[in-house]
Amino acid sequence: MGTRLAADLATHGIPLRLLDRRPADARPPAGVEFVRADLRDLDATEKAAAGISAIVHLAGITQEGPFADMVEHNITGAHHVLEAVRRQRVPRVVLASSHHVTGLNPVDGPAPLAPDSFYAVSKVTAEALGHLYAHKTDVQVVAVRIGSYRDRPTEPRHRATWLSPRDATALLYSAATRPLTGPFLTVYGTSGNRESWWPRTGWNALGYQPSDSADQHPGSGPLADRFMGGAFADDDLPT
Repeated sequence: MGTRLAADLATHGIPLRLLDRRPADARPPAGVEFVRADLRDLDATEKAAAGISAIVHLAGITQEGPFADMVEHNITGAHHVLEAVRRQRVPRVVLASSHHVTGLNPVDGPAPLAPDSFYAVSKVTAEALGHLYAHKTDVQVVAVRIGSYRDRPTEPRHRATWLSPRDATALLYSAATRPLTGPFLTVYGTSGNRESWWPRTGWNALGYQPSDSADQHPGSGPLADRFMGGAFADDDLPT
């Protein structure tokens, strides 16, 4: 997602500073700076945040794994980003959360917090950290509960959860730049899917109007999932 977002924004001439703990695969395009750093290193993270107008935080483990790994990479990483933002006075942070924070809810019901995995717990914690920093510092935080990010829907549950790359770019850019009336906002990150399980609360505040919909890709078969989190909800916890 970060690779596609960076490419889309660079195409429009938006100056970017990219951060990864691995070397860049290729020379960044004109107007794009690359910083190699590890978010577990607070000092390096703070230096990378200097002079930035907004941070879109997409780094971390994106699949289920041992709880210690989630703490080390997802929770500590989010904390270091927010602390770097506080120290460098960056005005806006977008946190990549996940629809799995509500993953243990039945697909035919409401969607309160119900994390379906250690991964989801790390995202709940990141949201909580974002809420704390938004209300105790000058930073505004938008937590985006990302759905199923795919080029196209590939399974029945994607009729509800699909987020296209084009819509992801539009949503994340709006979350990073749109003027807000409050310090903290949570939104679900999906395309305009008619069968979505989640409210579109906050979309209007961000001016987000999705271009795509899973309705444009019929024929995926009947829904077999019991829970919103799909396989994450059904699988056992790692040992």
